[in-house]
Amino acid sequence: MNITGEIRYWLGSGNYAQMKFSESKTSFSIDIVLVPSAHRSGGIGTLMIERILLLADALGKDVFVSARPIGTSSKEALERLVDYYRRFGFRVADQGLTVVYMERRISEGGKGVASSSRLPEA
Repeated sequence: MNITGEIRYWLGSGNYAQMKFSESKTSFSIDIVLVPSAHRSGGIGTLMIERILLLADALGKDVFVSARPIGTSSKEALERLVDYYRRFGFRVADQGLTVVYMERRISEGGKGVASSSRLPEA
């Protein structure tokens, strides 16, 4: 079984943030998280990620992410992504020059780091 899904958060004026994910029998994979630059740092990406983590926690599933910076990749940009995903309980599994592979395993205490934040006003 492999199910794909998408979460869209309407931002107005034809803009929206989106997250694409997939679900297998034992895990979720966060495939894409895109928030338009004018709306970053407002918590929208965090809320979309938390929705998947809450679902994964409820189903007892691991979560994986392959994180790549938008635009030019640098060591600093990858470090910012690592720091961002660590807030949710992810750990680095592997890293390349332009991508970092992270995982949040239930068996390693990943469950319960998602909060129940309220969506910001668009």
